[in-house]
Amino acid sequence: MYKIIYLDENNKIFKILYNNASNDKRAMFSLIKHIRASINAEMKEMENGYLLFNDKRKYLFYIIENDAICIEILEHDDKVAFTNFKYMEAEFKSYIENINLEHINNKIKSINDSIKDNMWLDFMISDYEKDLHIIGSNDLSCYHSIEVIFKNASFVQCSKYFNACPNEYDVFHVCTDDDIKYINSSYKNIIDNKYSIMIKIKPDDTNSFFYIACDNIEFSNEEVRYDYDFTSLYSSDKDNIIKKYDLKKENNAWYQEKENSHKTLIFTDKFLNRNDTIGILFRIYKLCFAKVKYFRAYSFKFEPYKYDYKEGFIKTELWDAEFFKHIDSGYMLDLRYLQSITIYENFLKLCEELESFEK
Repeated sequence: MYKIIYLDENNKIFKILYNNASNDKRAMFSLIKHIRASINAEMKEMENGYLLFNDKRKYLFYIIENDAICIEILEHDDKVAFTNFKYMEAEFKSYIENINLEHINNKIKSINDSIKDNMWLDFMISDYEKDLHIIGSNDLSCYHSIEVIFKNASFVQCSKYFNACPNEYDVFHVCTDDDIKYINSSYKNIIDNKYSIMIKIKPDDTNSFFYIACDNIEFSNEEVRYDYDFTSLYSSDKDNIIKKYDLKKENNAWYQEKENSHKTLIFTDKFLNRNDTIGILFRIYKLCFAKVKYFRAYSFKFEPYKYDYKEGFIKTELWDAEFFKHIDSGYMLDLRYLQSITIYENFLKLCEELESFEK
């Protein structure tokens, strides 16, 4: 991202950095190309830099070693702005904001395109000090396949865990002016740096958006595997789940087609092969990674049950579970009820309530 770092009124010079780096000729030429198109100018290589000019304006571009991209204003048709150089700043801020917006829109499109083939992804904030790191995959206990880094994140309104359906909609968006007005009215004008960008994220487990203000975005879609060793992948459990939920395999993926409804992708064959019983069962019920992680870690605190209209609750095997009985409290947790908890903090409250019964 481009940013004006210094304004020299006496010598009519702007100093600009791209991603806080100096000596970036590629960034200088991109900026020249953008401004050239904006003012319909010609370009000429000079002994001391590159000159953009038309019949009204002349801008000289050059790089000072270990310093910044410099733009020296040699001529300008706005004599007031040329005399009082601070008025000129608005013009160059506009150039920079437009080229930054173009860059960030391209990055957001690349992120959405890289994940759009996934029916379902779990996301998690993995780190937040100066930069905010969000990772995502089909199973965060085994690996992540995408990492989005929000550089110098100054405002974060986002759940630690959430999920999304990238093949149904774009997950990441650049905020519009209306979005920013809404954010400012809701969060007391937190967007006061015009060089910050605002990103909104559409999760599947809540009707509202998440918002992040940052200086730039980086992302990687390389798979990173974790050293997580399941004691068993329960191959017989997988067969039983496939039969119980009437899943059909087609082109290395598993689908469910209920009466009077469209065929629905449940998971890929790759996900089925890599996962354990809880991971597969919870995916069928569209339960997010936070819930998968909790029940994997504390499976000894629960017993699997299902319900029969004649016999009531019946203890069963894990693959057949439709309820989990919390042993210490006796509470029966319906998997459909867990699905209805869409806010991470509300799930934490449920966990705290259950833990209050522990003996």
